Amino acid sequence: MDRWTRMREFTKKEMAGEQISGTDHLERAYQWCRKIGKEKSAEMEILLTAALLHDIGVPIDWKRHYEAALPKARAFLSGLGFKEDEIKRILHVIETHSRYGGPDPRTLEAKILQDVDAIEYVGAVGLIRGIVRALKEGSFTGKVEEVPGLIEDLMKRVGGNFYTEEAKGIVEKRIAFLRAFSDRLKRELEGEE
Repeated sequence: MDRWTRMREFTKKEMAGEQISGTDHLERAYQWCRKIGKEKSAEMEILLTAALLHDIGVPIDWKRHYEAALPKARAFLSGLGFKEDEIKRILHVIETHSRYGGPDPRTLEAKILQDVDAIEYVGAVGLIRGIVRALKEGSFTGKVEEVPGLIEDLMKRVGGNFYTEEAKGIVEKRIAFLRAFSDRLKRELEGEE
């Protein structure tokens, strides 16, 4: 079994039952990292490995998952035969992927994964993930009239600086979709359409 298959099997086991940041999220992050990383001439093995492992700390400690993932990722990567220098670089990418905690990214690969994680926060996929997250956290009751506020919060949270123009452009399109969706929802709630 090759490294990539072993990583996917590992994340499938580690993320079993995770509703928000499960293997579907990891695979989309992997694909975005592959696309943007290639365009930016990133070190792909470091970037793609981190993309598949970046949220394995969520089941341990959701709020500090970027730190909780590190011991587990280190042990797993060591068992896969990664060299210590490679492990340190992958762990840096994992530790810095979140815009909501952890240190700032210093490498191109870390910057790309942080941008990719922001892509996953908005748009149609991001809205579904945001609704599930808010229900789980208890910040959303499930009432439709609360959704425009939830959308506004999603858009605010992802705002800010991006390290890559590619991610910035994708996020801008996804935010435009969310604005249009929110406007339509507000009109429907007011009985206008």
